[in-house]
Amino acid sequence: MMAIDVLMQWLHLLGAALLVGGALYARLGVAPALAELGTEARAKALGTLVARIRPVAFAAVGAVLLSGLWSLATKFSGKPPAYHMAFGVKFLLALHVMAMAFLLAVPPGANPARDARRPRWLAGMALSGVLILLLSAFLRRGF
Repeated sequence: MMAIDVLMQWLHLLGAALLVGGALYARLGVAPALAELGTEARAKALGTLVARIRPVAFAAVGAVLLSGLWSLATKFSGKPPAYHMAFGVKFLLALHVMAMAFLLAVPPGANPARDARRPRWLAGMALSGVLILLLSAFLRRGF
């Protein structure tokens, strides 16, 4: 395996771990803790959290996109149709995770109805991330 392949795999795993692990932590730990705060304190804390995590989330999305496209370009040919189908599902789920990362990176406060959906978005992002990890194991071992 070439050094660039190892680097790209490491980059992909790091980006995925940040996105999926961050979503799980935010949904299971941060969201319930914020729910116990008053409205004003919750808005201030959420604004601070979003501002701090935004560059990390964007970097993780970029890392997953860059390394995923590298993997697609170098390792995709010659696989059976079932692999292509599972990869397509994985790709669509990854797009969902990335879209949620961008939506959650928007500072809160402008639209209270939108802010109320954040916990549900985090849950969907985390679920999609876990499904991606399961599909990745299948693709790595099954073909």
